[in-house]
Amino acid sequence: MNRRNFLKSCAAAGALPFLPACFSPKGYVANGKVRLALCGIGCQGLYDLKQCLKFPQLFELVAFCDTDMGAAHTLEALKMFPKVPRFQDFRKMFDKMEKDIDAVLVATPDHSHFPIAMHAMKLGKAVYVEKPLAHSYVECDLLMKAADKYGVVTQLGNQGHSTVKYHQFKEYVETGVVKDVYKVVAHMNNARRWHKWEGRVSRFPGPERIPATLDWDTWLATVAHHDYAKEYMVGEWRAWYDFGSGCMGDWGAHLIDCVHQFLLKGDMPTEVKVLNTKGWNKFVYPMDSTLSFSFPANSKHGDFELEWYEGASNLPPLPPSFVYADSSGDIPKNAANNAAVSKLCPGKEMYQRDGMIWQSLSHKHPLHVVGDYNRKLPDYPAEFCTHYEGFLRAVRGEMETTSPFSVGAPLSQVFALACIAQRLNRGFKFDPGKQEIVGDSEANALLLGPTGDPRKGWEEYYKV
Repeated sequence: MNRRNFLKSCAAAGALPFLPACFSPKGYVANGKVRLALCGIGCQGLYDLKQCLKFPQLFELVAFCDTDMGAAHTLEALKMFPKVPRFQDFRKMFDKMEKDIDAVLVATPDHSHFPIAMHAMKLGKAVYVEKPLAHSYVECDLLMKAADKYGVVTQLGNQGHSTVKYHQFKEYVETGVVKDVYKVVAHMNNARRWHKWEGRVSRFPGPERIPATLDWDTWLATVAHHDYAKEYMVGEWRAWYDFGSGCMGDWGAHLIDCVHQFLLKGDMPTEVKVLNTKGWNKFVYPMDSTLSFSFPANSKHGDFELEWYEGASNLPPLPPSFVYADSSGDIPKNAANNAAVSKLCPGKEMYQRDGMIWQSLSHKHPLHVVGDYNRKLPDYPAEFCTHYEGFLRAVRGEMETTSPFSVGAPLSQVFALACIAQRLNRGFKFDPGKQEIVGDSEANALLLGPTGDPRKGWEEYYKV
């Protein structure tokens, strides 16, 4: 039985292929159920929890941790599991429950992913970390090294990297259908949280009274002190350079994940260009932004250009014969159907040197050919395991994750470089070998983090 048919038969039977796993003896679950701690229990964390709950046979929930424990966005999870131990400081959670935890799911604001994941891995715990992996280039590098050193199971939370999109992309590259791609244009054209603040942000907000539910000092984590303000909370942190990774950190993990792994082979760009910014300021991300990343030819790929468009009114030029995809990801068969689709959905177009153009959308939609194409395309494996199930089964030693830190960290480093360019409103040259920005000391300092050196008391997390 060949690989493709084997995967299909496993999926049909409800079974999973047993693949070589890289797990630490400390993290291997001998009794069958993964003892899971959840850091961040509202918003994305609540969504992640509900996805994990689809596989009750694989895990048991042993701890909740949230710096804003008891705030409105945490109540649903607390009501669902009223007896699960609760913590506001992940360090105290590990101090008390280290022996009772096998794995940790991190769904906190971007700036606090790093210390939680690092702490967990040093204790031999498996970690699932929401995208982007961390808030700086250096933090991503350290997490990748820590995962290798401590030998734990890891997964970046870009859920589409376990869907049919992932399996198709991998198959098409391996069989030579997708080849010699020289340019990818990715775009996320939905309104973002910070668009409502256009022209109104000229300083950091606050100070305001800290809510009784909130441990503000722990919320800040490694970032330099800021006064509390509600404009940072419940997802609003994504708008601010100091706490979030903007649109690319949020959506780049869905739109360019397969491109970076299978076409660029994890490479870093040698130049980042800022082609356009609208509504730029020193505190929050631009209203519109167009960036270009150059990847020179090497033994792994030819010359490659990645363009990124974000902003509701910042649409990329589209290829000839282009037909909009609708919100379901289907491409209408003829131009007449295009009249019903008025908005370009988040996605990408990929250009090959042989003239072929591919389009795909969002998190999980497969590749489609733009224009007429009569050649039969190869079959590819069906989705057989969600991102969450894959992580839990990997901790049990049954398979490998599809987006371990060896894959997710370099991808997130591309986002970190993008955030620096957006923050400074200028491009730069980057030396991947030396891991430094060339001839720009201000930009180079931001590789460590958006506020420079870690806050006092948090330095130990930067040692592997």
